[in-house]
Amino acid sequence: MVKPLFMLTFAAGVVVGHLAVPALSAQFRSVQTTSVLTRDLAGWCDGKELTVELNQAGPGSSGKHYHPAHSVTWVIEGSEVYQKDGQQSRTVNAGEVLHEDPLELHTVDNLSPVKLLVVRIAEKGKPATVRVR
Repeated sequence: MVKPLFMLTFAAGVVVGHLAVPALSAQFRSVQTTSVLTRDLAGWCDGKELTVELNQAGPGSSGKHYHPAHSVTWVIEGSEVYQKDGQQSRTVNAGEVLHEDPLELHTVDNLSPVKLLVVRIAEKGKPATVRVR
């Protein structure tokens, strides 16, 4: 006869294992960022700066994050699956441009390397990306 405590422990282990495996198997992508330009917009848009970056990302997921900036991304090579929080995902291919409003929570996934040109207008001193757990 199987003891109730054993059954409860076994069931809890199955549930925890089922929930943990997808989280553990998600691979965050590596990103190499090259700063092309940073320009203070004082006198025209005080407290803001313009940044232009070339990002090269390996396969994987960005994880949930947001940018405290207006972001415009041109996909130079490859493609990404872009998903705003609570909305259906869409694929952004080479040659296409994507705009993100400040603080827009999203995730980006790609199966192969991707090259992006990213232009942002942000408050000076803010991080380019804020990760959300």
